[in-house]
Amino acid sequence: MLIYFIICMLFLIAIYYKQKNKLHPVRADFYPLGKITKIGHRGSPMLARENTLKSFSQAFQAGLKGIELDVQLSKDGKLIIFHDWKMKNNNGIFKKINSMDYSEISTIAKETNFHIPLLNEVLDILPENRFINIEIKSFNLFSSKIEEKIVEIILSYNILKNVVISSFNPFSLRRIKKINPKIISAYLWTNSSPPFLFNTPLWIWICQPDGFYIDISHADKKIIHWAQRKKMTIITYTVNNSRDYCWATEMKLDGIITDNPYLMINNVSK
Repeated sequence: MLIYFIICMLFLIAIYYKQKNKLHPVRADFYPLGKITKIGHRGSPMLARENTLKSFSQAFQAGLKGIELDVQLSKDGKLIIFHDWKMKNNNGIFKKINSMDYSEISTIAKETNFHIPLLNEVLDILPENRFINIEIKSFNLFSSKIEEKIVEIILSYNILKNVVISSFNPFSLRRIKKINPKIISAYLWTNSSPPFLFNTPLWIWICQPDGFYIDISHADKKIIHWAQRKKMTIITYTVNNSRDYCWATEMKLDGIITDNPYLMINNVSK
């Protein structure tokens, strides 16, 4: 474990010195300067079941300009919208999403009376003047083809200007940028449950993102000011109360990801 940690740190240091002057974030048009944008966390889970077509539709009907969702790759290569890594089948056995074909996943979902959509189903209902944040759920160091499939479908729907790709996996974001440098990307950061033994903003030098999405539970002025100096778009998640919303506004963040599309700001401090 120690050797793995040392190798990772040396790798990060090497990347840092190679790319420290190459970070040139691009700001998406749907993040206007001086305003904070509300984004629906997996749709609008306070109104409908998360990551479902109903939840996304409700978010748009409530007036949100954008939604966030989770994308995983099934065993048969389908881009499915689901957050958890596993599902429990009718025998009470948990199975990994990437170990099942989409037909099996759909059958399990129907047993509890809901539909797990494919990414193309969500894009079919995406209004022209709204945007979508696609979070890639993958811990793979090397390509599993999910990045290629996502870029392909984005281009096929001609929505390049309406999309952000985010992930906790810096290697996945790095692959996205290599496939198509014009795609807006964002690195997700938290101090909880790091995907690669440890979590650090230094992963930014690996993936060269345009945005920095920070867990509200671990957000502080120092790290936010650091990201702002890098001119990255800064979004915080998951904001579900007026106090956090007000704090994000006071910090001049660019947006919040929330479960509640009707969340309002009260004059309080964090």
